[in-house]
Amino acid sequence: MGAIPLDPRIEAFGASKCVDCGRCTYSCPASQIGGDFSPRGIMEKMELSGKIPANKDIWLCMTCKQCTQICQFGVRFHEVIREIRPELRRTLPPEPNHGGAPEALERLTAMSSIVPRKQRWMTTDLKLDDSSGTLLFVGCIPFFDVIFRYLRQDLLEIPRSSVRLLNAAGVSPRLLMDERCCGHDSYWLGDAELFEKIAMMNVEAVERLHINQLVAFCPECMATWKQIYPKIVGKLSFEVRSVSEVLAEAVDEGRLQLNRSEESFTYQDPCRLGRHVGVYEAPRHLISSVGKLEDMPRSREMAACCGNSSFINCGSQTKTWQLERIMEASGVGASRLVTACPKCLIHMTCALNEGMQLVERVKMPLIDLHVLAASALSKQ
Repeated sequence: MGAIPLDPRIEAFGASKCVDCGRCTYSCPASQIGGDFSPRGIMEKMELSGKIPANKDIWLCMTCKQCTQICQFGVRFHEVIREIRPELRRTLPPEPNHGGAPEALERLTAMSSIVPRKQRWMTTDLKLDDSSGTLLFVGCIPFFDVIFRYLRQDLLEIPRSSVRLLNAAGVSPRLLMDERCCGHDSYWLGDAELFEKIAMMNVEAVERLHINQLVAFCPECMATWKQIYPKIVGKLSFEVRSVSEVLAEAVDEGRLQLNRSEESFTYQDPCRLGRHVGVYEAPRHLISSVGKLEDMPRSREMAACCGNSSFINCGSQTKTWQLERIMEASGVGASRLVTACPKCLIHMTCALNEGMQLVERVKMPLIDLHVLAASALSKQ
């Protein structure tokens, strides 16, 4: 009997190349956290039926790209999952955490009648230039500051530190005053209509500014602008880079001087900045410019995901995964764990707070990469 043909939307991402070796499931954080989620199992079901499985476990996938990274046969499973989700959300929608606030904010920013007021984080020492060729895309961190202030009171220091560092490197960026959410979560959760609306609004607004480059400190914003928006609107007229890349380049060229100490740090590679976009060296270069870097056993391409994506499926098993990652960080002898992702910072801080109730307490201060680097600037 011949093989059952796969849905062409799935086949486009190499699904038929799967040999059921199980390497994807072995490496998958969602599989290790618990439950019945298995990339290999999902691929097997599709191969046998040729259809998209109607399984709520599909929402457990963090789209961290670990499975795709480890697959020797070219199956892009994280993209298979994203392709499945638009159909699944009509019958088995995801269950958001935090009262659905992040999702609601995404929808609100997509409304043309609403102009988001996100730039109240600015302080008088920050230098902006409305004619600059560099645009700093701020993302949802001003909103996260409201929603997650009970976890961290320093989230607004991330955009402030980014501007201070850019200023120190000789760059006075401009801001998009009516900037909207990048739409990252709606894309990966399968809400294509919402994502395309957000993408069009953002791209049209930025294209009018005639900039040379857009920089973002948030890996999700950067990956969305760099990799996903061009699929919707075509090639952008400007370059998209992470703030860490711009700053590492400035350090190499002598335009940015940071004071170095003997403190040791370890680094959590964000999935979007690392496996999705391939930026590994720039954050490490910055950390090495301010202290000693001690990488964890699972780092770079094989770094462990922070355990959550798009603010869904955050439970006790997820917290256990996050605490194990933090314990891995403490095991390398570093004094602080650095990450370049606001969501990694939020999720791991939440896990640490709850972990304080454990008999074996985990003590590992967390800090954002940009905040750390800005703290090493010479005081004027």
